Amino acid sequence: MITPRAFSDKSAVLEFFQSKGILVSPEALESIMKKGMGSLVTRLLSPEIISSGYISENDVMRLVRGEITIDNNIKEINFDEVRTGSSINDFQSLFRNRYEKLKQIIVTSSKIRSASDIKTAKKVGGTVKLVGMVTDIAETRNGHKRLILEDLDESIDAIIMKDNPVKKELILNDEVIGVIGSVSKTGNKPAIFVKEVIRPDIPERAIQSNGKEPVYVASISDIHVGSKTFLKDGFRKMINWIKASDEDVQRLKYLILSGDVIDGIGVYPGQDHDLEYLNPMDQYAILSDYLREIPEDVQVYVMPGNHDTVRLAEPQPLFSNAVRNLFPKNINFLPNPYSLLLEGKRVMVYHGMSLNDMVELVPGANFESIGMAIEAILQRRHLSPVYGGKTPIIPSGTDYHVIEEVPDIFITGHIHSHYVGNYKGVRYVNSSTWQSQTDYQKMMNFAPDPCIMTMFDLNSESVINKKFI
Repeated sequence: MITPRAFSDKSAVLEFFQSKGILVSPEALESIMKKGMGSLVTRLLSPEIISSGYISENDVMRLVRGEITIDNNIKEINFDEVRTGSSINDFQSLFRNRYEKLKQIIVTSSKIRSASDIKTAKKVGGTVKLVGMVTDIAETRNGHKRLILEDLDESIDAIIMKDNPVKKELILNDEVIGVIGSVSKTGNKPAIFVKEVIRPDIPERAIQSNGKEPVYVASISDIHVGSKTFLKDGFRKMINWIKASDEDVQRLKYLILSGDVIDGIGVYPGQDHDLEYLNPMDQYAILSDYLREIPEDVQVYVMPGNHDTVRLAEPQPLFSNAVRNLFPKNINFLPNPYSLLLEGKRVMVYHGMSLNDMVELVPGANFESIGMAIEAILQRRHLSPVYGGKTPIIPSGTDYHVIEEVPDIFITGHIHSHYVGNYKGVRYVNSSTWQSQTDYQKMMNFAPDPCIMTMFDLNSESVINKKFI
């Protein structure tokens, strides 16, 4: 049984507070032990408690609810920079960068290589090709689809007639598309009547086997260490398997944990009731104890998610030094998102918060069969195609969510379902969770498929799913 490294028994807690001249009520002590607070108890040393020399059960609950002033370290853990330093100019820079990157991808298509800017298309008229960002979508009284497309300088109405098969295609706000059509100058202002829509999309390609011995990269996600619903037995089985001499595991060279590696604290109201250990640092320490058992010749990559102790808004940075220092040397830390190059193959890793938005936007998509949502992301070459939904984004001069290089493997997580697919030669997985069904999932009638490790061979098209439950 792996436990936090500090204050794991009553005597240690009492000895600590007695050394400070503070008495602890029996009820408070029971509450501390029951909630597995670990080193979080040191934050009970508020000026008020030091002055009174006594800790009651109510003091413990006030700390859990965040009503006791704590030190700067916890501010670092929970600090959320969603709006820090953001301005209209920052948002403009973000969308300009998105447009320029995706336009560059689109115009490599032979169909739209000679695209005009919107200002020129308006003047020239006739048949034109242009690239724009969708800023509005509506339907006319006659049943036609009307888009507003913008480039860096101008905008234009784009009309897709109701008898055009393109009208049935899913077009989202904020995505960048190329269009081929005819510009009409009749009426109040020029408009383009769209014949064809060109997306950045993934080019079709086959997965080539190079004849070499298999080299596997394994993917897991959403471990949620610290939660009462963390599936310890399944995770222990997986760690033991990695330490074994199985033929497949001998070929395992990389292991990726794509976010929500701990359950954190303060992520949702009443979360403290669902936690075995309240202190996020103790949760990371437990995960570290598991991962340090993995042989050093396996390179482990750990990415944050929305439950981890970094800012919620994407792109998410590396874990703090305080967290990273808990882990052994063969653990590598990634920001979210990130594109790895392993054995000459590009592996894109993204925790996957935008999948919540895409499930609602893509017809027929759902959490059990998330492939449609993942493929819609790949088709648009953007990890979070629609701004302003459930995925907070930090505006900056670079849009890190654009999929500039086509990945060989695409890894997501977040939604706790397990799904493996292939889109135009890009193998992808929504990685399995290591947490049992939560109360929220019960309410939504969603049952996760937990404790599955997905292994991709970097030298062939082979994919192995190993279940540890």
